[in-house]
This record gives sequence, structure tokens and C-alpha cells, in this order.
Amino acid sequence: MFQKSNHNNRQPVAPSRDSDSPASSGGNPVPTHGLSRIGGKTTLQGDISGEEDLLIEGRILGDVLFRKHAVTVGAEGVVEGRMVARELTVKGRVDGTLIAAEKITLKAGAVVNGQLHSPGLVLEDGAAFHGNIDMEPEQNELRDAFETGTARAESTAPESARLGAEPSPVAEAGTSPADDRSAPASGA
Repeated sequence: MFQKSNHNNRQPVAPSRDSDSPASSGGNPVPTHGLSRIGGKTTLQGDISGEEDLLIEGRILGDVLFRKHAVTVGAEGVVEGRMVARELTVKGRVDGTLIAAEKITLKAGAVVNGQLHSPGLVLEDGAAFHGNIDMEPEQNELRDAFETGTARAESTAPESARLGAEPSPVAEAGTSPADDRSAPASGA
């Protein structure tokens, strides 16, 4: 239907592999597609959330919520607020609470003041940290940060409602075991 024009002979550009690019779990740099970037001369006031990895080279005054993705604070990056991500890497400065589902990494030169909540933690030589660390995998901070409203509602519902069963009359408030019609009749 359409024919490709030969006028554009530009070669594709390979993704940048600079030292501030977030790394995957294996330590290899991640391609820059699917990556949001807050530049070094940008300041954001307010909360930010997204559905891709994030590199912060500027300043954020607010919460950073990228629950399913990796967030990296570059060497010149500054965050003042709560950070929630699958994986957090800090090379710059963070004042606040860091919550990661998998791992928090504080690189050499990082300065972090606050609380760390994650089952995995890497503190490199030369990183400065002042605060509290909780690495318990079943802690409330992690559960609250990563559960959806639906999962949270299901977890507080009676077990019979979660399993899709009819609640028994005994479980209802104001009934006694004698009113339970599901119990076998005595003397039958």
C-alpha cells in the first residue's frame, strides 16, 4: 500500500550506555526505551508515578511511585519524599522513606536520610546512610505499598467470602451454635 522512501538514510542510534543508566538485576545496562528521565535542570514539586523505569537526574519534591519498575537516582539527583519501586538504586541524595519490593542499592557517593524497607539491600563502600532499615519480607510497609485496593479488601474479608462460599450462620454476629442449621441434629 505504501512504499518506503529512500530519502532518509539515517542509521538507527544505539541506546546510551552512560554510567547513570539503571541496571537490570544482572548488572547489565538497560536500553533507554521504556525509560522516563527527569533531567538535571528539572525540579518537580508533587507526586510522580509511572509504568516504566525512571532515571532521576534532577530534583523531585514529593513521592515517587513506580511500583512495578526500577527507579534510579543519578549522582546529581535529589529526592525529598517517599519512593516506592520494584527496585531502587541511589547514587545521589534522598531524604525520605525508600520501599522496594526486591532490592535497594546505595552506590558509592549516595547520601540517604530516612527509612529503608526491602527484603534486599546493597550498601556499597562510600555510601552514607542515616536512619532505620527493615529487611523483613513480610513487613506491613511492603505489604501496604504493593497491594492493590482489591487485594487489600479481599485480605480483610471473612475467609468464607474470599473462598466464594456462603457464610455459615454461626459466623454471623448475634447467632449461637444452637441456631446453626448446618450442624447434624442430635438423636437422629
